Amino acid sequence: MSNVYPLLPRLIVNSQFIDDFLTAEAPCCALGLVEERKQTFGVLALRLERVIPEEYTRTGFSFGHSLYGNADCVVVHFGFHFYHYATFNLLLNPNNPVVRTVLNKMLETGNYFIFAVDPKGSVTAFRSELGEDDLIELKNNLPLIQNAKTTDAQYRKTVALFERNPNLSGQMLHWVCRDNVDYLDLSQHRLELNPVAQPDTPKNSPPEDLFESSLIPCEDCGEWAAQLLFADDSADENVLEVCAQHMARQYCEINVPTWIIGEPLGPPGFDTKTRVLKVWPNREPIQLKTANEFNEELEELLARHCKRGDETSQDQAPEDQQIQWHPISMLPTFTFMVDGMLEESMVQLDNLRQAVAKPYVLDDATLNRVFDLYDKQLDDQRYFLEQFSRWQQDRLSAAQTQEVNRLIKQSATLKEVNEEILQIANSIKHETIDQILAMDEMELAIAVLSGKIKPTML
Repeated sequence: MSNVYPLLPRLIVNSQFIDDFLTAEAPCCALGLVEERKQTFGVLALRLERVIPEEYTRTGFSFGHSLYGNADCVVVHFGFHFYHYATFNLLLNPNNPVVRTVLNKMLETGNYFIFAVDPKGSVTAFRSELGEDDLIELKNNLPLIQNAKTTDAQYRKTVALFERNPNLSGQMLHWVCRDNVDYLDLSQHRLELNPVAQPDTPKNSPPEDLFESSLIPCEDCGEWAAQLLFADDSADENVLEVCAQHMARQYCEINVPTWIIGEPLGPPGFDTKTRVLKVWPNREPIQLKTANEFNEELEELLARHCKRGDETSQDQAPEDQQIQWHPISMLPTFTFMVDGMLEESMVQLDNLRQAVAKPYVLDDATLNRVFDLYDKQLDDQRYFLEQFSRWQQDRLSAAQTQEVNRLIKQSATLKEVNEEILQIANSIKHETIDQILAMDEMELAIAVLSGKIKPTML
């Protein structure tokens, strides 16, 4: 998940770039540069066919990248996922001066902007600081990107294969404004994008589904160590509970210590009390803490995050990493998680069953994500079943007993589905498009003659 947030700066762009981008056929995406406070940053501009509702744009999105092909033919993939709404994909030829300039700028500054332009011409601007994981991955891939010799024909072929992937998640964006390096010139044709503030949310009307979140990395290892959710419109404790239920899927999947922070109970300041609710991995009562008190607690957690060399930490895991069991009041949250995971797993299973006959439509990165996600879900299953078993030993109402028994059956079905997903993924992992492109001519000929690869796959 990217730490992306909406903002209202004064931004300078190249007017010719914007004019040509707005006349290109949607849905599309282009790379360029933007100036903020006399600093230049990379920008990815998305122009979509429909308006993304504000309740989704205000929480930002996750942004990731991967490479396709081998040393002779490399294509860059960018993915944009607006939480709970839609996913968009973009393929770029790294043997392109615009691509190289923008990616270099992103690494140089550690920041980038994303413009989401809707059919009405309105622009939502996002700015993100690259997380440590993003920086490492981009830096590791940068030599391949800079030395890529991918031709236009190879790029088009890769795009065609990518679009034929039946398991493609999300909509494909056309890459436009790609061949004019003058678009990167901000010394002339300067256009200022003026910010427009969004109306404030009424105090008695908190967001229905989405809340601002912030992931905090460990300074030593770079992995996520904590997550904060902000219920800024919390007039009472009920809003924190609403946030806990609606964001449960997110903080359970990320699986790091998570707190929900309410609004200050008085003038904002480090000594002003604030409602704080810890929801993961163990649920605690709502507490009143000052920013100074909470920051001290958070710093202690970060300090011991990856001290694996400490003898005491080898004998006993930190308290925040031990399994914590939840009261029956968390039953609706587990219902939301288990039913949601099963629904998504059924869709993925159907997609993979269709891919068995043509595994070349998949790439290594996609299968690696499948392995990571569903291996983790199988680990979570054991935790869920133990939690349900503990609840069965409590004194439950008839409705609670019925729901716990149903969740046990749902979890068993989820386990079977996830195991089949991993079995299929494992059976086709050597036949992906990346594996085919990595073969030399002799290996490819032997694979075709032996029937391992069908001629229609080429």
